[in-house]
Order: sequence, then C-alpha cells, then structure tokens
Amino acid sequence: MKKYLYIVIALGLIVGISKSIYDEVNKKSAKSTRLECHKYATVFERVLKKDLINKFQEEFLKGKVSLSIDIEKAKYMESKLFEHIDIKKLKAHFEREIGIVKSKENYPISLDIIVYENDKNDPGKKTKKSKLYAGYLVLSAKVDNTLVYKLQIDFLDEEGKDIARVSSCAIESIKTLQGDK
Repeated sequence: MKKYLYIVIALGLIVGISKSIYDEVNKKSAKSTRLECHKYATVFERVLKKDLINKFQEEFLKGKVSLSIDIEKAKYMESKLFEHIDIKKLKAHFEREIGIVKSKENYPISLDIIVYENDKNDPGKKTKKSKLYAGYLVLSAKVDNTLVYKLQIDFLDEEGKDIARVSSCAIESIKTLQGDK
C-alpha cells in the first residue's frame, strides 16, 4: 500500500514540476508586438473590458472623445524633459491624430494620457535597460469612466522629439484592437 502511495506522490510531483516549467516557457508577456510600429518601441498593452472595446472604437473613430493630458516629472533627478515639450502642442498633436471633433459635448468615451519622464536616479530602477529610455506615455481608454484598455509606450529622445512617432503608434494600437465581434 505504501508503495502505491509513494508512486502517486512521485507522479504528482513530476506533473506539477512539468506544468510549472511548461507555463514558464510559454507564458505570455504583456509586451506587445502585434503591429509593425511595436517593433521600434517598447509597448505594453492590456484590454481590461473586451466587451466595451467596440463601443470605444466606434466613438473614437468618429473623433468623439474627451482627451486629457498630464505630465509626471522625475523626482530623483533634475527634470529636463518638459523644458522641451509643450503640453498644449502635444494635446493639439493628439487631437489631430485622433481627429477630435470640436464640441463642448461631454462624450461617453475618454482618453487620458500621462507623459512620464524616466527618472533614471530612482532607486527602484536596478537595470541598465530601465535607464535607456527618456520617458513613456500611458494611455487609459475609458467608456463611461470604466477603464477598458491601457497602453504604455516608451520614447528614447531626451528632448521628446520622438513622441510624435510613438503617439502615432499608440493611436494605431487603439484603432486596431479586436473587441467582441
């Protein structure tokens, strides 16, 4: 009887170890490579409410979106990025990219964008790779204040000269999402 118990325990351990190795080898990364432009920037994206993506895109493609842009300066190093970036011009760039309809109407969808400066002196940044980029954009897409999609995309230029390129990629990412169709 003990012999069979040992065999069952051994088989259980083998199956458990094999499954954890398989899961580790085949795990999905949040890093996205689904578009060509994703190959030239580090992009993390996550769909949180797949059933609302179509509603978001429908209004987004019509330009009926409330847009907000904010900044987050570095805290552990001298902030220099925002000496080169004009937030009003950046907002106008996004409005053109999206094709926002000028209206005082409150739209049911919103896109909140935060421009983060990479704080290279942050003690939490341990690797050289985490200090290579100048900053990143975080886009939060919402339907009726419910977060449906989130994207983070890095930019490399210390003066933010490549923000226009990465923002175009971010907009293309939103336009090409797959919802419940």
